[in-house]
Amino acid sequence: MRRLTKFASGVSALALATALGTGAAHAQTPAPMHAAESAQANPKSYRLVWTITEMDGGKQVGTQHYAMVVLAGGRALRTTMKMGSKVPIVTGSYSGNSAASVQTQFQYLDVGLNIDASLEEIGNGLRLQAKVEQSSVADEKLTGEIREPVIRQTVMEGTSMVSLNKPLRLGSLDVPGSTRHLDIEVELENVK
Repeated sequence: MRRLTKFASGVSALALATALGTGAAHAQTPAPMHAAESAQANPKSYRLVWTITEMDGGKQVGTQHYAMVVLAGGRALRTTMKMGSKVPIVTGSYSGNSAASVQTQFQYLDVGLNIDASLEEIGNGLRLQAKVEQSSVADEKLTGEIREPVIRQTVMEGTSMVSLNKPLRLGSLDVPGSTRHLDIEVELENVK
């Protein structure tokens, strides 16, 4: 008598055993999934709505909103959003056989906003691991005859517990070399 170890999808163990003539007594049925295994197999979707408010002194000068859908399943199911530009930076130059044929090499640097987020269900709550990075090109600095761009960068990275439909301020960061600062807030919503 043959023992069944694999099943075709959509076919019950009893029907497959009967069709092969092995009898139901020898058919193996798959073990039921535990709740944790079921959650990993079918992770729940949430929407994270980010609000980044730029302040100068005590006055609000700009607000940006971003939304992303994240599956609850830890770092293995992280979601990344990038918005910005690629800035060319001269990394070297050389001349060929003649002085008129100077070759310049560039490397491109991403500037703008990067958000990296993951959610994990912990008991009755959700743990958010997030990294928010905002960069921009400031003035150029002259070193000898070479113009070097100065990159301004603000990074916030951490872990927080979040609740549905309750905004959470993750941090407030000063922008170096200015009187401005950024307030970073996130709100968790169910995906309908």
